Amino acid sequence: MALLESNRQRILVSVDWFPPAYRAGGPIRSTYNLVSLLCQTHDVWVVCGAYDLGKDEPLDVPLNVWNEVACGSGQIQAMHWTKSNWNTASWSRVLTEIEPDWIHLNSVFSKHFTLMPLRAARKMPSVRIAMAPRGMLGVAALSLKPLKKRIFLSYARATGLFRDIRWHASTATERDEVRGQFMGADCRIAQNIPGGMILNNWSRDQSHWHVVSVGRIHRVKNLHFGLEALLNAASSRPVKLTFIGPVEDAGYQEELMVMAKNQDRVEVEFVGGMPPTALGPYWQKAHYLLSSTTQENFGHSIVEAWANGCPVLISDRTPWRELEAKGIGWDWPLERATWLRGLEAALNVDSMEWQRLSDNARSFFDAEVRNPEIEEANLNLFQP
Repeated sequence: MALLESNRQRILVSVDWFPPAYRAGGPIRSTYNLVSLLCQTHDVWVVCGAYDLGKDEPLDVPLNVWNEVACGSGQIQAMHWTKSNWNTASWSRVLTEIEPDWIHLNSVFSKHFTLMPLRAARKMPSVRIAMAPRGMLGVAALSLKPLKKRIFLSYARATGLFRDIRWHASTATERDEVRGQFMGADCRIAQNIPGGMILNNWSRDQSHWHVVSVGRIHRVKNLHFGLEALLNAASSRPVKLTFIGPVEDAGYQEELMVMAKNQDRVEVEFVGGMPPTALGPYWQKAHYLLSSTTQENFGHSIVEAWANGCPVLISDRTPWRELEAKGIGWDWPLERATWLRGLEAALNVDSMEWQRLSDNARSFFDAEVRNPEIEEANLNLFQP
């Protein structure tokens, strides 16, 4: 049954996608990892959509009913709603049933899983509201459908749509993005909680460089930039690049495949999307993660690469900077010449130097990415 008998604080989490959905990538991992932490000390319910990103068929889970789900080392109640429940009346019903202390929203623009539960929660003064923008207020994100988003944000400011909510920013940059739109907003910084753990540092094949790119196959991910640079970089070994991620834009994938044809410098393969739990065999082979993103709010694939002893080759549009000085990879501005020089340096290190980078990556993950202060900051989001 949904209701739990305890004196613990109650938190209802609203999100468009939740496992076993995986195609939306980072936002799913961010929410799942947060819930895994919260359920150790709070009673947690999750209401989410019944479909994976871009899919019409429901997920293979019980639908429209509470289902007890193991989450990390704890348990939560999750309900995957089909579209018939995507309305304010359903939200009012579930809020009345649970009577949560907090509702945590995971989008700025989602009609069904932010605006509708927000409207319903406003009618219950005892419910406090927290919202994670999940990178949606960044410059690159706002450049997609910009007019529609500008109109909505102007409306939100004029009407006080987001008044009296607590914003959950993942970084200081995201805090500034929130306050740039909503001056004086109550905004607390709590870095996303990483998944994964330090595992054995597998020995890699030294005859090739194995490079992976993890994320949706879509033009907004700027994959062509990194691919073009890799195709033209001189390397001490043959290179194999594996794209791991659901194909959201088949035409864009075709463009990438055409780019990779008729050259013998880099072998390129696409293996499709998969849950994060299935990535292990790819991390075991990978020497580098490649990401030429134009904006990344956190970068779960980046920190998971480090957990697996995999240095990263990324743009400077993520929270992770000065990587060369830390000896865990490189972050470069999106300039072709800079990427070409940087990739050539990375692809010509000897085995001993690469092993040093790999060991540093694992140590950095353990000491800087996964630490008690991050967990405490996330728990403090739900304090007065």
